[in-house]
Amino acid sequence: MRIVRPNLSLGLLLQALGLLVAMAGLATWGQLLWPPAAGQATARAADAPVVAETAAGRWFADIPLQVQIQVSGVMAGSQGAVAIVSLDGGPARAVRSGEELARGVRLVAIERRGLVIERGGQRSRVEVPVLAQTAFPGEAPQPSAN
Repeated sequence: MRIVRPNLSLGLLLQALGLLVAMAGLATWGQLLWPPAAGQATARAADAPVVAETAAGRWFADIPLQVQIQVSGVMAGSQGAVAIVSLDGGPARAVRSGEELARGVRLVAIERRGLVIERGGQRSRVEVPVLAQTAFPGEAPQPSAN
């Protein structure tokens, strides 16, 4: 009885390996490009964890922070307007227009009676508190300029 050895050459092995790689690539791109059936999509969405509910998810998510902004006042200086703000009850600091107050929260403009803040592409206004004008002893109080 004669044993037959297959004649494998390096070229034939490389062709087989290339064919396997091409098939794996087609299968991978097919799964990525073709949407799953409707029943499979809802099952996958329900099983997926909500990323923004965890501390790490909020850190890596591309959503603006929810911060409480308190404005102490605004001042006009030689280099432009400056607002004195406090974030989440922290220490007050001076900021200028265009500065980022927190991740995804930016000061757009400083106005006489308030600040324009942008959070995630939406603009809102934070009012500057107006102090009540007091009179010296013996004088009548003056009405505020509101």
